[in-house]
Amino acid sequence: MVDKDFSTRGSVAYVDPPFRTWGRPQFRRRATWPFARLRIGAQDIVISSIFGEFRVTRMNLVSISRVRIVPVLADGFTFVAHGHHEAVIFWAVGTRRVLDELHRHGWAVEDG
Repeated sequence: MVDKDFSTRGSVAYVDPPFRTWGRPQFRRRATWPFARLRIGAQDIVISSIFGEFRVTRMNLVSISRVRIVPVLADGFTFVAHGHHEAVIFWAVGTRRVLDELHRHGWAVEDG
């Protein structure tokens, strides 16, 4: 069991839920670094920004997947959850660390 949450700053984009890891997403809203924060816990993941909170739990999770539009410069993760009309892409510096923390906290990541 993991005893400490992981947190990092980054950018966030709200997109239509069918968006996966290919193509260019249609951004509805965006907040650039440092106006978004990702917190990964054992029971939930919270992405907070100037738009509010996007909470993923083990019960409402649809998928977490890698997204690479411009490798290194635009690497991130797409979070899709039941009860949200949009998916969220969290862009991070150091995506390897974020991926490791997702796995360490027991979250499965497609293409990760």
